[in-house]
Amino acid sequence: MKKVALLGIDLQNDFTDPKGALYVDGSENDIKHIAEFIQKNGKLISYIALSFDSHQPIHIASQCYWKDENGKQPDLYSTIKAEDVAGGKWIAQYNKHKALTYLQLLEAKGQTCTIWPPHCIIGGWGWAINQQLVNVLYDWSLENGRYYEPFYKGYNQSTEHYSIFKAAVSYENSPETKLNKKLLSKLNLFDEVIIVGEAADYCVANSLDDLIEHAPKLTSKIVMFNDCMSWINSDNAEAKAIFDKAVKAGVRFEKSIDYKI
Repeated sequence: MKKVALLGIDLQNDFTDPKGALYVDGSENDIKHIAEFIQKNGKLISYIALSFDSHQPIHIASQCYWKDENGKQPDLYSTIKAEDVAGGKWIAQYNKHKALTYLQLLEAKGQTCTIWPPHCIIGGWGWAINQQLVNVLYDWSLENGRYYEPFYKGYNQSTEHYSIFKAAVSYENSPETKLNKKLLSKLNLFDEVIIVGEAADYCVANSLDDLIEHAPKLTSKIVMFNDCMSWINSDNAEAKAIFDKAVKAGVRFEKSIDYKI
């Protein structure tokens, strides 16, 4: 019998509850499908890993980090550009020695710094895993004598960290921003790795992109559940390109109800 692992990406209240700070439309249905899948197939799932988006109150993608010369913060969902910081339009309020370089490195990769609402603040309600899923994981653990393992990302103030495997920009003296070799090694032990989570076009897509780049031998083992992830922006061209690349790399996409262990 094949050994199967499940990787749940950012299944936290702030993304999966309508009261969450960055609620992803449709995510409550994703939680329902994930819970049903684990309840039905729990004995056949050998390992479950959960990523936690884990932010400090101060973060480079938050409004508090930036002000203009009049003390005004940027609007939510706006973009902070390197040229605007260099020109004085936006002034970093923290870690000023890193801010401009970060934006330049980010843009060199074809990415941008979006200002998000404060979310997944470490220790808060929004940071916790959705309770419906916790209840199912609790039963799965007791019934099968197994444990689910947490992996944390996003607590470095000076970089975005969408992917569970690697921050958007890595810093030499900040190991939490570098490639998560521990998780990659664990997933490599299994015959198949199911990936679910939120949001499909941000943290899921970026995690998938890092898998393709840093663990190409693992891609043929990956199964993405379409009905267990939702999009913030269904027209996200960058995410669509990543998903297309994943299919070419051997990643399978299917519904949880159609998957056979």
